[in-house]
Amino acid sequence: MSYDRALEKAMWYCSFQERCVFDVETRFRAWNVKREDWDKIIDTLLEQNYLNEQRYIEAFVRGKFSIKKWGKMKIISELYQKKISGKEVAKAIDKEINDDDYHQTIIQLIDKKKQLLNEVDPQKLNEKLYRYLLSKGYESDLIFKFLK
Repeated sequence: MSYDRALEKAMWYCSFQERCVFDVETRFRAWNVKREDWDKIIDTLLEQNYLNEQRYIEAFVRGKFSIKKWGKMKIISELYQKKISGKEVAKAIDKEINDDDYHQTIIQLIDKKKQLLNEVDPQKLNEKLYRYLLSKGYESDLIFKFLK
């Protein structure tokens, strides 16, 4: 694919949803863009504000917490898989996730999951709830705190 066509497609791709560099590079592979054009296209996208890592991180954190009810650990892990880590992630989590909302979400998830489980034994019920919340990315100490 030519440089101009790839740039045009990348601009369109980034214009309707926040993207990170990793997402764009994945698209480049699918579109068969020449490797030597990747950096020039990404630089252009950054200069013209089609790509903005900080904006992407904040949108990702906000969306995954409010819509999918993910915990901080899972959000951090998913961003790490997209080659994003560091202070920006911690800042975005602090900015976008209020502790009260975070704790309230854990309580809501526990209540909702309890209704779905048909477990009589309280020990087994707590084990299942613990595993469920752990898979959602919540921290062990908080899970124990709210299961009591």
